[in-house]
Amino acid sequence: MLSITHSNSAAKQQRLVVNNFETISLMRQALIVLQDAEIGERAYILSGDTADLDSYERARLRIDNIVRQLDASTVGDPDAMAQIAEFRAHASEKLDELNTEVVAHQREGGGAALPSAALPSAGGRLTTERLRRAADAFVEGQRLLLTRRLDTLRSEQQQADIAGLLVLGGAFVCLVAGMWIIVGGARRLEQAQAQLSARTRLLQETLETLRSPIFVLDAAGHVVAWNELFARLAVWDPSRQPPPTRDQLVSLQSPVTRALFGPLKLEEPPSGDVETVRVAHDGRDYEVSRGRMSDGGAVVSAVDVTDKLRDEAALRQGQKMEAVGQLTGGLAHDFNNILQIVQANLDLVKGEAPLDAQALGRLSSVSAAAERGARLTQQLLAFARRQPLAPRPTNIARLVSDLASLLGHALGERITIDFSVARDAWNARIDPGQLENAILNLAINARDAMTDGGQVQVEVSNATLDRRYAALHPDVTPGAYVMIAVEDTGTGMPADVVARAFDPFFTTKQDGKGTGLGLSMVYGFVRQSNGHIRIDSAIGQGTSVKLYLPRTLDPVVEEEVEAVGPGLGSERILLAEDNEEVRRAVVDMLSGWGYRVVAAESPDAAAAILQRDTAFDLLFTDVVMPGPMSTMELAALAQRIRPGIAVLLTSGYARDLIPRHNEPEYPMIRKPYRSEELAARIRSVLATRRSRVAPPVAPAATSPQAEQPRRVLLVEDEVVLRMSTVDMLERLNCFVAAVGSGEQALEVLERNPPFDLLLTDLGLPGMSGDELATEAMRRYPGLNVVIASGYGSDKPRADGVRFIGKPYSSIDLEQALGQMPGSASD
Repeated sequence: MLSITHSNSAAKQQRLVVNNFETISLMRQALIVLQDAEIGERAYILSGDTADLDSYERARLRIDNIVRQLDASTVGDPDAMAQIAEFRAHASEKLDELNTEVVAHQREGGGAALPSAALPSAGGRLTTERLRRAADAFVEGQRLLLTRRLDTLRSEQQQADIAGLLVLGGAFVCLVAGMWIIVGGARRLEQAQAQLSARTRLLQETLETLRSPIFVLDAAGHVVAWNELFARLAVWDPSRQPPPTRDQLVSLQSPVTRALFGPLKLEEPPSGDVETVRVAHDGRDYEVSRGRMSDGGAVVSAVDVTDKLRDEAALRQGQKMEAVGQLTGGLAHDFNNILQIVQANLDLVKGEAPLDAQALGRLSSVSAAAERGARLTQQLLAFARRQPLAPRPTNIARLVSDLASLLGHALGERITIDFSVARDAWNARIDPGQLENAILNLAINARDAMTDGGQVQVEVSNATLDRRYAALHPDVTPGAYVMIAVEDTGTGMPADVVARAFDPFFTTKQDGKGTGLGLSMVYGFVRQSNGHIRIDSAIGQGTSVKLYLPRTLDPVVEEEVEAVGPGLGSERILLAEDNEEVRRAVVDMLSGWGYRVVAAESPDAAAAILQRDTAFDLLFTDVVMPGPMSTMELAALAQRIRPGIAVLLTSGYARDLIPRHNEPEYPMIRKPYRSEELAARIRSVLATRRSRVAPPVAPAATSPQAEQPRRVLLVEDEVVLRMSTVDMLERLNCFVAAVGSGEQALEVLERNPPFDLLLTDLGLPGMSGDELATEAMRRYPGLNVVIASGYGSDKPRADGVRFIGKPYSSIDLEQALGQMPGSASD
């Protein structure tokens, strides 16, 4: 009975001991649950991921259950119940703080925050401390109670060995279980702290990867996060000094950060979520930004945008120069043709009949004006990089030395000129004549900048432009260059004038003192020669213009110039020129000198003539013409069909059509040219040809008028044009039938004897000229077809259909007849 009594007492004491252990374990669980809630809430604020709130929400539900269990386990113990009530109040306060932070973060828009937002506030740390003290006091009281109950248990065990052993065994098991629970909770707490530390390191590493200074201010104005670039910018050692405050960053003791971040007015509330200002400091440009945070702090960064702004300015300047070049080049091309017509007709008028002195004077004035216009056009083309160049390997040092006398006369006695030419200066592949003009232009500009006299220095040296320099100047290709510098001691130019120095028609001289095309011409020539030009100038310090021309390893070939004067000839010349008025004027000039001329309006038409008649001594062709065949392809075809034929090019405008160093080089005469220039050039080219190949015997030329009349069917819906074309064809000894539509033409072809040629307009009512040509050639395979169109000859036909451009002349019609099989030119 006693044993049973002691056993029952021991069992009771054992239950009380187990209850003590469970109570202690519940209190530890409550602390762990609250810790999990805080970790989940901090993780959500850091990442912005709502999944991180799961542990926080579960903790809120579990804490009430645990507190109720603690109340139930301590019934009858007033001290323990008071301690649990205190713990419940602190736990509620802690959960309310966490809930307030979550709601505030969600109200601000969510998203990932920076470390400052994830650090507990001072109030939060105080609440946590009170929680731990209350929990520790409760656990300590339970431990004392446990000690007393264990003593009672041991006493009862001494009286009942079996009951005592059972109670002791149960207590030991409970003790082990409690220790396991406590150790497990501590391990989970350590893991949560390690995860929080890892995330903090990750955010810090992220800040360090940014290539711009960045830092975070809390609501009180203290720097709570930063990267190394900010520390160097603020001249601050984080290992030795405390983090700076907002006031210190904008104080006079920190001039760099004051200059960068002062314009943000960090002491004032931000006007928006992100505020950005442009700041210039120490020759660099920065975009300084401030982003607002939910707790009242701010994220501040400074991005260096100097290179970006420079690249944008270079891009805009390049686009502007390219657009102006396109415009000026196109205008100059058309203007060149107009000047060519004026100059050719002036020369023809002078040679037709004797004129009195007054008429000759007027013609000379017109001719001088045309020459001035030609020079202006050449300057425009030079700027647009469309002028025809004749580049060849050139000894730059010798060229500059040979210019010494000319430059001395051009600059006058008040200007001293010095030359500094490197002995081992490299060669460059350029047009030497254009380079001489460029150096002369630069020297004259230098003279004009020194009204009271001064010094000009011309330097030639070798230079290597590396990748770093090329990165700062997008138009530069890294490599070896010959550098030509023209420096003066003049008044210099401000930065805004330097920026516009290469613009065409821009000048700082008085009206009538300059066209503003000198520097733009030099710019265009250098860029067209794949070089680089640079201006360095400042007010009162003079100006330096440097030309960088790509080095060439090709040997310099000395040219032997043979003086050939203008004269008459009887050779056959094939002229290719797309402009009708220019073509007519040149044909008149060449014919007047005795040459036998066949004209073509395009390279394709000239090629067709060559394939039927190869007995030509010279191919005289414009460079820029419409059609699928280029001028260089025509020249190659001519020399393949007619070995030894001379080729003379002419142009006032060239994109990439002039021969390069890896293509055959042909002599050229620039538009507009005068009659004596053309005559001399043709005699020179023909003389060079005769020295290489014996000229073939040219067959006697016969004109279409001496042949049997050709039967021509003309299809043209415009009545006036149809009548004038019939008149031109009849003068060419043709029998002409004229209709106004394709359907009528097919009826005429069916009713009348075979025609030799069908000449049709492309745009006809009903059936088009193209459809008419296809149907007519299907019905009559031997019929020759020519289509006239105002849209040019850009649609060649494989079936032999030829094109003639509108407006056409009698010369064009004569040539179309001459291209027919069986014509005099065959």
